[in-house]
Amino acid sequence: SLESYNITPNVMMSSYLLKEKLTKNGVNTIVEDTNMAEFIRVSGVTHNQFYGSSRIFMQNAMKKYPSLKYFIDIHRDSISKNISTIQIDGKDYARILFVIGKSNSTYEQNEIVSRKISDKINKEYPKLSRGIYERVTNDWKEAYNQDLSPNSMLIEVGAKENTIDEVLNTVDVLSKILSEYIKWI
Repeated sequence: SLESYNITPNVMMSSYLLKEKLTKNGVNTIVEDTNMAEFIRVSGVTHNQFYGSSRIFMQNAMKKYPSLKYFIDIHRDSISKNISTIQIDGKDYARILFVIGKSNSTYEQNEIVSRKISDKINKEYPKLSRGIYERVTNDWKEAYNQDLSPNSMLIEVGAKENTIDEVLNTVDVLSKILSEYIKWI
């Protein structure tokens, strides 16, 4: 258990944990390693301009690695621990939520991919996924950059109060289900 080290998981840590697990499952994975919080601070980008900035990194990755098929944007939710945590068979997990921007051109395919993965997670680990949150953003046609790929997902992995063990338990499940889905398709 990593709990004794009092490690607080962050988005970048979750991304690298997921990469490690996916790679072990035979799914080649890259992580955008730009510290987006630092990038925003240094560049003066506002929170509302975040996705316009992160879009550039995603487009660069798509050009550099044209074989990329799936794009996962990992976040932490701003909910309380009693909502962000679930115990299944005596083990604590950071619950996940898929977020879809309904105003983008690939909305329907993004939703199909996320729904299949969410449903499979909940079939094997009931209520681990909180489902799909669909957000209408009429003034923002590129919602969450999901218009760049029909296989784009935004996944909230727990919240700020979740422990590293809870996040790691969830990443184990998420990597297993994602690997099965990607290999099956």
